[in-house]
Amino acid sequence: MKQFIFILLFLFSIISCSDKEKSETEKIVFYSSPSFYSGFKIELDNKTKRIIASIPYEYSLADSVSQKTWKFMDSTDLASIRKFLPKEIKFEVKPENLQFKELENILQKLSQLKADGLPPEDGINICIESKTSEKKISKKIFYSPNRNSEEGKLIVKTYEVIALLFKDETKLEDAIENSQRYFNDDIYIVKSTAPLYVKFLDTHCDDIENEIGKLPYSKTIFVDLTNYSKDKNECLEKILRKKYSKIKWILKTTENYGFAEE
Repeated sequence: MKQFIFILLFLFSIISCSDKEKSETEKIVFYSSPSFYSGFKIELDNKTKRIIASIPYEYSLADSVSQKTWKFMDSTDLASIRKFLPKEIKFEVKPENLQFKELENILQKLSQLKADGLPPEDGINICIESKTSEKKISKKIFYSPNRNSEEGKLIVKTYEVIALLFKDETKLEDAIENSQRYFNDDIYIVKSTAPLYVKFLDTHCDDIENEIGKLPYSKTIFVDLTNYSKDKNECLEKILRKKYSKIKWILKTTENYGFAEE
């Protein structure tokens, strides 16, 4: 009987410790930092059950040496103006408990995987941090993980879940798409079939005709180039016009995409 009670107490202590360890994780932070594009950060707060996403405000810091030359601003100057600089852009959601748990479980699995390798010259870096109530921080960085690896699959799933949670935030959507480029070869996203609305991310002239051939038929196509940086005249418009009689363009005002003014 004493042995039985001892076993029960031992099991209870294990369960209690396990629950305590889980509750100690206050925040999980996920960073996605691709080369050549802006990254983003996601923070899960286990106390408030809120998820905060942020993307950096892009700017450069320069010190004018003369009218034609410059150097990077030194750390002393930077420290003196830091509080006045443009702040990162933040978005916040409080999802359903199941949605929060889904993302939390994915990131916890990712944090338990082994991170190895050396930083590449370019590619994508994924960082995950766990912060406890005792202010302890565990950190892992995955350097350009393979899309078919265990960590790659979890990262791809993370992007999908985040995109759904913040589906109405266009700036964050662009940042997620720019990270997804490193894990898939998709050149476009079909956002609607009625009307046909397609957001193009990239084009490879060698195989673009085959990819556009997979799009649904329609008299009119709405082509979104707001996260597209190439010249549409390179091959995109020519091939689109073979299939669609009317093309409606959605463009960034800061780009001309190969259009000539009338």
